[in-house]
Amino acid sequence: MTATKQTIYTHGKLLISIVERHTGEKLVAATKRAGARGGTIILGRGTAESSLLESLGIGDSEKDVVLTLATDEQTGPIMAALRSSEMREKHIRGVAMLVDVANILRHVRSDEADSVSSAERRSPMKTQDDHVLITFIVNRGYADDAMQAARKAGAKGGTILNARGTGNEEDVKFFGISLVPEKEILLMLVETAQSDAILQAVRKVPCLAEPGSGIAFCTAVEDFIALGQRPTISDEKRRAASPPVGVPPWSSYSRCFGVNRELALSRGWGEGKVRYI
Repeated sequence: MTATKQTIYTHGKLLISIVERHTGEKLVAATKRAGARGGTIILGRGTAESSLLESLGIGDSEKDVVLTLATDEQTGPIMAALRSSEMREKHIRGVAMLVDVANILRHVRSDEADSVSSAERRSPMKTQDDHVLITFIVNRGYADDAMQAARKAGAKGGTILNARGTGNEEDVKFFGISLVPEKEILLMLVETAQSDAILQAVRKVPCLAEPGSGIAFCTAVEDFIALGQRPTISDEKRRAASPPVGVPPWSSYSRCFGVNRELALSRGWGEGKVRYI
């Protein structure tokens, strides 16, 4: 007799991976082998910090942004897979960050529903205090202005996604503002100490000062991985000089994602080549 299915909410994690275009499918395949049930790929573009590249009109690069939901039990093997040499062998380069989610809608057998939903959560991962993910949702065409202002306040780079709002005529009449359906989402990983200054700098951008032009929110980052990068120190030394959870152990991606180079070197995390992703 086949057991019926039931939908419940359980605790879990959201893995946000930003990789080079056309490698998102490889990353999803690797996470599925580690226990994930799948992933969603969104097309985006990165913003390079190099003024030379920008002057040549090639400062942006295409990206795959992969969203992966996992239970607490699945998270460990998935993160281990992303840290493995497979990422280098399959030329999957980029970053992955882990954030906590309170509820994930799951389909389970009815006879398992009570035990799964009532199970106490294991101790959550240590939340990284040094970095946060800032998400800006702005009207189409304003993300680059927001990125420019954020850079002046200390941000090093970000990833832009195209999106669409859901406002209708009733919403416009109710709020008394003009809502633009075409949107851009700007994802930016920054040092916590810089987040207030960056938020204030973006808030003062003229095109974002009008009501309805955008919103912003911060999310705590629990873990952070530089994908496809070979460690510059041994695992033993890396564990001994382990950085706080959420900060990449190497400085290769520091300029793009806000990791302070001097802090990284002072803690012995090694130095690699800077790569804009």
